[in-house]
Amino acid sequence: MTWGNRFRLLLGFVVVLAIVAGATLVLNQRQSQVASTTASIQSVSYTVGSDYAGTVVSQAVNQGDRVKKGQPLFTVQSATLLQALTGPSGQKVVPQSTAYTVSSDGMLTLVATEPGIVSTIGARVGSFISAGEGLATIDRSGSLYALAKFRVDSYDFSRIDQGASVELVLPNQQRVPGTVSVIRVQTIQGQADAEVEVKSSGLTYGAYNGLVQPGTPVNAIMHLRDNGPFAGVKVTFSNLLQQIGL
Repeated sequence: MTWGNRFRLLLGFVVVLAIVAGATLVLNQRQSQVASTTASIQSVSYTVGSDYAGTVVSQAVNQGDRVKKGQPLFTVQSATLLQALTGPSGQKVVPQSTAYTVSSDGMLTLVATEPGIVSTIGARVGSFISAGEGLATIDRSGSLYALAKFRVDSYDFSRIDQGASVELVLPNQQRVPGTVSVIRVQTIQGQADAEVEVKSSGLTYGAYNGLVQPGTPVNAIMHLRDNGPFAGVKVTFSNLLQQIGL
């Protein structure tokens, strides 16, 4: 065998080895991630309600409005409140609350207790409301997160780590990086139904052409802890790619 043939044989062996190693790393990578069965963007919200029955006489906000803490939302005229204002001694007793202000003539002004965005309106001017009835729902500012459900076996569930990286794929295929913040699980016939909350600084209300808002469906791709024999090789290879800017 000539040296030229030997060199070509060695070169072919190296190429085949590189292809096999690359395919193995790709396969190992795919085995270390799982896609959600369902996922959507959620928010922490609170309900605006009145402690007293009455009639809504003014409305200062609409659905989609951004509100600040303490901003007036609705004014309710309440005969029940007017009766409650008069104490046993005949003096006016005005209740104190961070959720509303009260005037001496029985007008109750409901205010926002936290900054956020009005997501729903449940009452309009002229509506009669009962005590405790919700007038609106407000999504708290900075509270957006993704809620994703995964179906995994017991082994893969053991590989879900707090703080694991998750890619949120929006309907327009843009990807938002995030991390696992909460993990809940229910086991059914040997399969784990894992419910995961994903937090991300990229989940800012209205971002990505308005797609980031409560209720938007997404696809969540969660990266599991790699326990395979090539785990160290994959980390080294990934770090190398990052260092060279790929």
